[in-house]
Amino acid sequence: MLLTKSTYLIPICVGLSCSPSAKTNQSRQSEDVQDSSSHADTNTHGELDTSDTSSSTDTVDSDTEEVLPINLLTNPSFEDGDTHWNVWGGASLVEGQAYDGNVALRATNGNGAEQLLTNLEPNMTYRISGFGKIETGDGIAIGVKNYGGPQRTILFESEQYEEQSLTFSTGLSNTSAVVFAYKHTGENIGFADNLSVTEVGPGPLILFWSDEFDGSGAPDEDKWRFEQGFVRNQELQWYQSDNAVQENGFLVIEGREEVRENPNYVAESSDWRTNREYIEYTSSSINTRGKFAWKYGRMVVRAKVTNASGTWPAIWTLGTECDWPSNGEVDIMENYNNAILANFAWGTNQPWTPNWDSVQIDLASFPTDWVDSFHLWELRWTESQMSIYLDGTELNSVNLSNTINGSAACSGENPFKQPHYILLNLALGGNAGGSVSDTPFPTQYLVDYVRVYE
Repeated sequence: MLLTKSTYLIPICVGLSCSPSAKTNQSRQSEDVQDSSSHADTNTHGELDTSDTSSSTDTVDSDTEEVLPINLLTNPSFEDGDTHWNVWGGASLVEGQAYDGNVALRATNGNGAEQLLTNLEPNMTYRISGFGKIETGDGIAIGVKNYGGPQRTILFESEQYEEQSLTFSTGLSNTSAVVFAYKHTGENIGFADNLSVTEVGPGPLILFWSDEFDGSGAPDEDKWRFEQGFVRNQELQWYQSDNAVQENGFLVIEGREEVRENPNYVAESSDWRTNREYIEYTSSSINTRGKFAWKYGRMVVRAKVTNASGTWPAIWTLGTECDWPSNGEVDIMENYNNAILANFAWGTNQPWTPNWDSVQIDLASFPTDWVDSFHLWELRWTESQMSIYLDGTELNSVNLSNTINGSAACSGENPFKQPHYILLNLALGGNAGGSVSDTPFPTQYLVDYVRVYE
């Protein structure tokens, strides 16, 4: 994307330490959940304190049942065989060694079982627990991986069953995890049984700014501003505010086919913005320029792309200072020509000519119904690196030591070490969008939420 800009005075978040007046429509996440990264939790059995019962008048309703947390694993004790489990490498399910029921997992050197958990909540803390034992020698492990953080394990080294647990927190763009019971080393036998994964509470990341689009009508004017007219890339659409609304909990940006006179038309003009006599297509582009900008942290957007011919939806950021591309551009998501793109751009020695670090993924490599669902796009931004993720999988990453502007503008400066603002838009046609002759109008680009975390 290309944007010509003016200078604005804006509220800025540096390292996301900002003034108390910054707005958010969600409460800060709980900081009380502790991630046991250095050691696992173990079950303890407390004793009833009967030291002072003289003043107690409470009674216990014997009909009241304890509400247990829901175990998100299916077939957690292997009683239904390998249903929902991938038992591999020589591991097996055996009777006579179970902690409860009849069946347990038996593992030896370099084998075990794993189960894929889906439909988890991003930035949520979960507890994994289970029972394990060994005959002798090296231990058997229970753990979790592919959840948005490093692999975490509990090691069981007792010859009697014991229960242990640990907690893990999903990433902002992660909604799945792999739970496993493995015997990594040693020829001795280990057993695992009765695994569980339960929800604990909000994850550790602190929400700083967001829009959930839960209102109705136009987007919140305290957070967003509209672009107007023909703007960039010789795109076909006339940007206007009418095409973006909050509806049913979503931001809906609609591309339309509608014809009227171009109010900026100048006969024989050489500027494509003014030499078009008529507006033939309309859409919307909103951004937080002049209202919110951030530097370092994480941003996640849940959205459903169009992937229709001729359409070009995007989630991106631009730096607040300097001309494009020397202000820095991050395309967290672009979708056109049946592809998903993740790009970084910065300045060179030639005006309006960027250095591109770009990744393009053919949507043919995704499941056929992929475009029918919402997906999570995430930008992780530190002082040394920027990384773009889709549904928890890294698409592109750039080392910020390599993103120094050339001499054209802001020479020698790093545009990714300044605050950036957020843009959401649906373009039509133009340099990349292609022909709209087969585009089904009206066409909609849906955004569920935008969230920025410390």
